[in-house]
Amino acid sequence: MSYRSWVRVAWTTHLLFAAAATWPGQTLVNEPAPFVLGLPRPMAWIAAWLVASLIVLWRMDSARNRRDRAAAERASREGSLDG
Repeated sequence: MSYRSWVRVAWTTHLLFAAAATWPGQTLVNEPAPFVLGLPRPMAWIAAWLVASLIVLWRMDSARNRRDRAAAERASREGSLDG
């Protein structure tokens, strides 16, 4: 995916995270009884969104680095052709 696509995914993920961490989304997991990986369900819900956010931001940074490297290679090729 391109960098711009990852930016859209990041915005969408973080807006959904904001909705999921506040009143309307938090009511889906409001029962602390079943533990998920040793965490109460609401805490595991937030932790899962944090991990998802981390992955999206990591992929977005990778796409930006690929874009910047490609632009630098194009510039160096064009510079060597002019010389």
